[in-house]
Amino acid sequence: MGTYGKLRFDGHSKAYFLDLWQDGERHRLYRLPIMGGDLVLCKTKEMAKALQYVVSRQIDQGIFRAERFKQKKPLHLKAYAESWLKKQTHLMAATYRDYESYLRRYINPALGDIFIDDITTGMLGDFMKALPVAPKTKKNILGCIMKILRDAKIAGDITELPEKPIQRGKDKVIDPEVIWIEPEAQNAILDQLREIHRPLFMFLMLSGCRPSEARALRWVDIHAERSEIIVAKTFDYKGNLVPVKGKKILPIPMTEGLHYLFENITRNLSPYVFANPLTGRPYRRDALDKIWRKACKKALGDVVPLYSSTRHSYASQLVNAGVDVAIVQRLLRHTDVRITKRYYEYKTSPLRISVENVRSIFDVRKTVSKPSVNSNDDGKEVIN
Repeated sequence: MGTYGKLRFDGHSKAYFLDLWQDGERHRLYRLPIMGGDLVLCKTKEMAKALQYVVSRQIDQGIFRAERFKQKKPLHLKAYAESWLKKQTHLMAATYRDYESYLRRYINPALGDIFIDDITTGMLGDFMKALPVAPKTKKNILGCIMKILRDAKIAGDITELPEKPIQRGKDKVIDPEVIWIEPEAQNAILDQLREIHRPLFMFLMLSGCRPSEARALRWVDIHAERSEIIVAKTFDYKGNLVPVKGKKILPIPMTEGLHYLFENITRNLSPYVFANPLTGRPYRRDALDKIWRKACKKALGDVVPLYSSTRHSYASQLVNAGVDVAIVQRLLRHTDVRITKRYYEYKTSPLRISVENVRSIFDVRKTVSKPSVNSNDDGKEVIN
C-alpha cells in the first residue's frame, strides 16, 4: 500500500493535517473519522498518521472522497437526506410527511452518520430486519432510502447503487385482500342515504374515482362536449387543494350514467360539483366517512369502508365482467399494471362459471333430495 500526502502542523488551530494532492486538487484534511462516523481534529501526530493511513488505503482502493473528511459531512446520509428532502417540492403532502417521519424516526438514528458511498445491500438488510414496524412500513422506509440513493447516483454523488434487500419470511409484504361489494349492495346503501348526499357517492360508484378526488371535482373539469371528465385536483390530508397523483392527467370517459347524474345536480355558487348542500363547501373527509358508515350500517348491518365500497368495487366489478386488464388499468389511472392485477387475484365469476359448466345444479338436484320423515309404531320419527 502506498503512502500519500505529507503531515504538517497548523499553528493557528494547533492541529496536524494531511496535505494531499489528488487528481489535480489540493486537500488539507484535519479530521480523522472514528466509530459512528464522527470526525475528530488531529491534535497529535499519531492521529494524523492514522488519518494518512486511512486516506492512503482509500486511494489504493479507488474509493477516496475528500468529502468524507470534511466537518460539514455533506455526503453523510443524514445531511444529504435533509438537503434532498427540501428539494422534493413535487411530492404529495402525505408522501412528504411520511418521508420526513421515516428519516427522523428510523433512518437518521441508524444510518445518518454513514457516508452514502459506504451504504451496502447488507447494511440495508440488517437495518430492515431491526426495524420495529410492520412489513409494509419496512417496505416504505426502504423505498425512501433507495429513492435518496438513486437520486444521489443520478447526481453523480455516488458511483454505485446498492441493491434493495429482498423482504423474506416474516418481513415479506403480503397485500391485503381486496374487499368489494356487488351493485345490489351499493344500491341498498344509497337507499339509506339522504337524497341531498347521494350524488357524490353515486359518482364514486360510476367513475371509480378516489373520494378525495370527487370532493375536489369542479364544474370546469367536466367537458361534456368531449365526453370526458378531467380529474386534475384532489384534497391532501391537510385539506389543501393539490394536483392529483401522477405526471400525466388521464381523463375519465363520460358515460351515459355520469351524464345523467351531472344534468340532475342542482348547481349553486360553489365551483365544486359535489359541494355539501348543508354547508355550501366541499365535504370534509371525516364528515363524508360518517355519512357513509351510518348508511352502510343500516343497509348491510356492517360497515364496508367507503374506498372499498366504491373504487375497489368499481374495479372488481369490471374485472368480474371480463374487462381486459389494460382497460381497467386505464380507467383506474394506475401507472403500474401490477397494482391493477391485484384485483384479478380475487376474480371469482369466471371460476364459478367454469365449475358450474362441469357440475351443474341439475346434477345436484338429481343426486340429493330431502329425506322423508315417518313415525314408527312407537311414535318415534324415522328418516327414510
